[in-house]
Amino acid sequence: MRDSMEDVIIVGGGPAGLYSAFYCGLREMSVKVIEGQHFLGGKLNVYKDKNVWDVGGVAPQPAKEIIKTLVEQANTFNPTFVLGKSVVDVSKEEVGFSVQTNDGEKHYAKTIILGTGTGISLPKKLDFVYPNQFETTNLYYDIPSVEAFKGKKVVISGGNSKSFQWAKKLAEVAEKVYFIYRKDLVKGSEKDIDSLMANERITCLFDQKITNLMTQDNQRIHSVEITHFIEESKDYLEVDAVFISHGVNKNNPLIHENSVFDLEKNLHFKIDEKGETSMEGVFAAGDSAFYDCKLRMIAESFHDAIVASNAAKRKIDPKAPERGKVSSHHKDLRNREI
Repeated sequence: MRDSMEDVIIVGGGPAGLYSAFYCGLREMSVKVIEGQHFLGGKLNVYKDKNVWDVGGVAPQPAKEIIKTLVEQANTFNPTFVLGKSVVDVSKEEVGFSVQTNDGEKHYAKTIILGTGTGISLPKKLDFVYPNQFETTNLYYDIPSVEAFKGKKVVISGGNSKSFQWAKKLAEVAEKVYFIYRKDLVKGSEKDIDSLMANERITCLFDQKITNLMTQDNQRIHSVEITHFIEESKDYLEVDAVFISHGVNKNNPLIHENSVFDLEKNLHFKIDEKGETSMEGVFAAGDSAFYDCKLRMIAESFHDAIVASNAAKRKIDPKAPERGKVSSHHKDLRNREI
């Protein structure tokens, strides 16, 4: 049986998608948000403990707090959320569109807003095979709680600013932090590097990398094998936790060589002044969108979302006003405690 047809399907639950959900609701459209991850917030989750400064009218605060308020706002008009399913195809139907997810399921809407960013961000893993079970015990791609590693011996593999931050945070509570980087010099500010080298609880192991993870029960990592590139020697460290900060891989199934959309550098959807892509009725907002003078900032994704939402409303109802009412004029919002 065919699913009911929404006014709008929003592909992606990052800042652009979440604000689109709010604004489409403001314009009295029914909304379904489909997000490939099992959580909302998009790329903000990559640096959720880092302060965000570039949202107008919002004091600097950790990205995880921005996510929280965006989700709360998106829920104002009760959209439907579908999480953990990637959109792999958008097709024009006789009426509206069908959106197919990676499990083969189809969803239907009169219009589409693409808020996919540059794709799903998946952490890069170590370049050898190891049990997936480690990722549920003591192999991490983020820090769930600094205090959880009090008195522990931890290893961090990486050479980016995120790994610096991890090392400094963990060194405040851990017994020992081993910082491993495959080159002889890490990239970063002199201040970051100097603070890393000067910390007595941090041992820097340069020109080295993790080449094996050892376990005694096939559940947890008990020690790591470290290989030195130049000396071609191996060392072994007993550890309580391993952190990997090797960056992320991007995946957006809608962007490929045979895409039905006009693309910019095979990364972004080209849109016009109304936020519409080359497929009529499909709009884009945020990092997924490209137009002249585009700035890739969180603040601008909100503007894109408003433009796309207003255009989607007019596509559904050509007689509708070109833009929605501001909150002080909107009776539903005046009657709410937001």
